[in-house]
Amino acid sequence: MQSNLEWFRTFKAIYETGTMSGAAKQLFITQPGVSLHLNALEGYTGFPLFERTARKMIPTEKGHQLYQQVIQSLSGLEDIETRFKKKAGKERATVSVGMCVETFQHALEKHIPDLNFNLIMQFESNPLLTLALERGALDLILTSEVSTNKALTFSAFTVERLVLIAGNKVNLEAIPDFDSLTKTELKAWLKEQIWYNTASDMRLLNTFWEKNFNETPDFFPNYIVPNKYSILRCLSRGEGFAVLSEFLCVDALKEKKVFKVWEGYNPIENTLYFGKRKQSLLMDEIKALEKMLVNEFLETDVIAN
Repeated sequence: MQSNLEWFRTFKAIYETGTMSGAAKQLFITQPGVSLHLNALEGYTGFPLFERTARKMIPTEKGHQLYQQVIQSLSGLEDIETRFKKKAGKERATVSVGMCVETFQHALEKHIPDLNFNLIMQFESNPLLTLALERGALDLILTSEVSTNKALTFSAFTVERLVLIAGNKVNLEAIPDFDSLTKTELKAWLKEQIWYNTASDMRLLNTFWEKNFNETPDFFPNYIVPNKYSILRCLSRGEGFAVLSEFLCVDALKEKKVFKVWEGYNPIENTLYFGKRKQSLLMDEIKALEKMLVNEFLETDVIAN
């Protein structure tokens, strides 16, 4: 097990402020993050470094010894850090956010130059984002799955609709009338087409297929590309089909680069949620990000073909 410099910085902050919350404020991180660092450091050293009381963190003898050994080195590093920070102006909070990369590119990327706080992005699956939120590694996530963890809160902010998208060079007149086909006939026709998907997320295609045909797809897509915007770029230049979230396709649909050909027998919609901890020192920054994202989705004009 390797140590982490941030563990020692967190230990120093707890020692000097006397509380977990005080350390969190000093370091501009979350209290669960402070706890995570301290637990990791105690696991690394093999000794409890503080006695935890209701109001104060009291250093143990090992805690006093460790502080005396690291204080000079840490103070030197912090002095260097401070001199560099002065050139950039006042200290900024740092917010860690998790979502899918396409949502980031669609709704948040353009706003980054205007933020007055630091931003660290993480792109993972819904379960891994929730786990990171629980552990204090993330401050805000966008997810279609909610957790029962009582320390977290989830609020719905938009709905994504899954649609079948056809490429620019697909002969639309050759597409059969889906309503006139039986499920078996439609399923057979679709399986004969060229399909795109991403390596990291089979969820959309699987969900769409299961909801419409009561089974998982038994075929493998022809092209596996890095992300959903890669799919759109490929479809805008050729043939093929893909299941995508409609809000990601808005611009391409308006410009007739791709075409929406089917919403399924019944529209398939997933609610998207903001997930965060009920208590956070970064609530102002989190609210600013939420407002930005809500406005982006309100302005998204999803059109029907």
